[in-house]
Order: sequence, then structure tokens, then C-alpha cells
Amino acid sequence: MLLDAEAAPHRGVPEISASDFFIPGKEPGVSIHVRNKRLAGDRAVDDQHVVVFVHGATYAGSVAFDHPMFGGGSWLDYIALHGFDAYLFDVRGYGRSSRPIESGDRAWHGVPYARTPEAIADLTAVVDFVRRRTGASKVNLIGWSWGTAIAGGFASDHGDLVRHLVMVAPLWTIRTSPVIAMSRWMMSAYPTSLRRNADFLGAFRNVAKSEARKRWLRGVDADVAEQLMPKAEFEAWWRSLSNIQRDPRATEDSVRVPNGVMADLTDIWAAGGSTYAPEGITAPTLLLLGEWDVDTPPYMAQELFSRLRSASYKRLEILARGTHSMALELNRVDLYRRARDFLETRFI
Repeated sequence: MLLDAEAAPHRGVPEISASDFFIPGKEPGVSIHVRNKRLAGDRAVDDQHVVVFVHGATYAGSVAFDHPMFGGGSWLDYIALHGFDAYLFDVRGYGRSSRPIESGDRAWHGVPYARTPEAIADLTAVVDFVRRRTGASKVNLIGWSWGTAIAGGFASDHGDLVRHLVMVAPLWTIRTSPVIAMSRWMMSAYPTSLRRNADFLGAFRNVAKSEARKRWLRGVDADVAEQLMPKAEFEAWWRSLSNIQRDPRATEDSVRVPNGVMADLTDIWAAGGSTYAPEGITAPTLLLLGEWDVDTPPYMAQELFSRLRSASYKRLEILARGTHSMALELNRVDLYRRARDFLETRFI
């Protein structure tokens, strides 16, 4: 287990209690998978040590935050071992949460499913559930990638419910690249009503295993990549993901992922907009990212940091030898420790 030297070095690792729930979403027909880990036994819930993890655009929370890596535990295990009442959930369409009924075969082209407002609604339902279950007046939020926009959107609208906010690999507006510039020029030929409408993407997309690891470690030297995320570790992690998110109809090993986030990236983030106003966030906020992150590079965190004008405290850290998915890599404990230290600190 990931119990570092400062935590109980002379005794065995405490037992962790794990529970899974399915709660109703804010809309009819939506069922949300929630997992909780905490130290076992009859322990009073510490109001200041309740945390909810929010996953990103591709991988469900249950494998993003609760898959044991490198022979040890997960991030959820780590934070639970340090006395937190820790929760994760799968946004609708991901993992064990509900999916819409698809009509027809793989050519189904419903509108992009699980856009950011819907994901925020799911987080709202989870926070309501967690507060009822624990009696906590506020929760701490840890978001990763797209999860930072979900958590940030919730925190900007519900500041009275958020104690601390941690944003890992924070998403912010995308600077124009030649590809984006060309796509905008091509879209300009369409009627105005269609120029900012990504419904053509369809409800879901497939992410192939053959491409997932390449994208994860792109730009990193091959030897270093094997250290950060060995092939054997990736294989085990992918199996866990496939168990809950695979597409049984696909001709290659792939997982089925909602396209809502891709629609928001196309319609909003790549057009210089955002799905929430960081100026509305009042909770102490920490931004963390790996130095080799090419998906949400440092300029995003820097621009976001400058807009956190109402946060009672804010901090930005770039961690060495980590990619966009540092939370699952060899150096992940450095990320875990810094996030935990921030959550345990009181700011005035």
C-alpha cells in the first residue's frame, strides 16, 4: 500500500473499508456509480477530511483513481490511509454509471453524450449524497484534466460547499494551432447556426488500446516512458478499464467513451471560451501538472491561475518527470503527497 514513511512507520498498514453505491442523478434515468474508501472501524467522520475525486475525459473514476499500480495501492487507497473519507464516481456514460439506450448498430449518431453541464449535474448529485452520508458541511474536490472543469464549474457556483479545490492537469482555453485554424476556416462555410455545433461527432467514440499508450507517452524518450508506465503495468490497467468500459462490438480492443467533452472542446475551449468562470471560485485552490504534459500544457495552468482572483489562497506547482497521467505513473506518490498536504493545510 502507498503509506509513506511519515505515516505509522512502525505498525502494519490499517485496513480500508470499501463500499460501492448507485445513486440517482439529477435527471430521470441517470444512475451514478460512487465508490467510497475509508479506514475500517467505527470512526467519526472528520468534517474537514471528506474528499471527492472527479475524473477526466476518457477513463472512468474507478480506474483513474482506484487501480493499484506498481504492486501498491491506488490514489484512493493512499488518501484513505491518511484519514480521509474518500469518494470517486463515474460520470454518466463512463464506467459503471448508466448509458443511454443506443438505437441501431455502431453507426448510432445521437448528440454528444455527457457534456460538461451534465457532468456537473452528476457531481452535484454525488456531493449531495456524500454530504448526507457523512454529515459534512463541505467537501474537498480533486479534479483531473476535464475533471478540473467539472470541479471548477461546481466550485464557482457552490463555493459554500467546497473546502479546498485541487486541479491536476487543469484544462483551460486552447491556443490556436494550424489544425484548429484550418477547421475553423472550414466551418465558416457552414450556416451560422452550425458553426458552433459539434453534434456531428455523435454520442460516443471508441479509444483503441493500440493508440492509448502511444498518446499517453508521446514526446517522452522510450526508455523513460517504460520507467514511467511499463508495458506490463499498462496492460493490467487497461484490463481493469476494459472490464467496465469496453465496446464488445468493436473489431479491435477498445473502450467506448462519451463524446460530450469532445463537443465542448470543439465548440467552446478551442474557440477561446470556457465552461465556467474561475473568478467565482473562493476556495483555496492548488494547480498541479507534470512537466511532460502535452495535453494540458503549462500555459493553461498559468492562465487559469491568473483568473483565480477570488480564491482565498492559490498555488501552482509543476512536478518533474510526469505526463498528463502522472497520477498513474512511477512518480505518482509525489503528486498524491502534495495534494494531501494542501488539503490538510488551513489558510487564512
